[in-house]
Amino acid sequence: MLSDKGNTAVYLQYAHARICSIIRKSNMDVEELKSGNISLAHPDERVLGLYLIRYAEIVEEACTNLLPSVLCEYLYNLSEMFTRFYTNCQVVGSPEEPSRLLLCEATGVVMRQCFQLLGITPVYML
Repeated sequence: MLSDKGNTAVYLQYAHARICSIIRKSNMDVEELKSGNISLAHPDERVLGLYLIRYAEIVEEACTNLLPSVLCEYLYNLSEMFTRFYTNCQVVGSPEEPSRLLLCEATGVVMRQCFQLLGITPVYML
């Protein structure tokens, strides 16, 4: 049986599918929101946002040292941080919905890029 807990591909896929589900349920056009800003007022928003901007540094480290495990660890930590953010910060229906949707979209984009580098096909449905 595949575990959806801990550092597993199933856990990572589940986090990505959840992001896609949140964006879909919002009925907002994320492309239109991209002209706005992301507010990182809640501590969990800040933690996630600051971790997202480390992506280029992590890819460089993984490539320079030929260690794909560095990218795997980053992806797992990102999934955990997203889950914490999602648990503690209402996205759909909140006053901060546009900003939080952009944070979800940014997380999804980085996750898909990590998946691509690792040769994993992302799951979109939840």
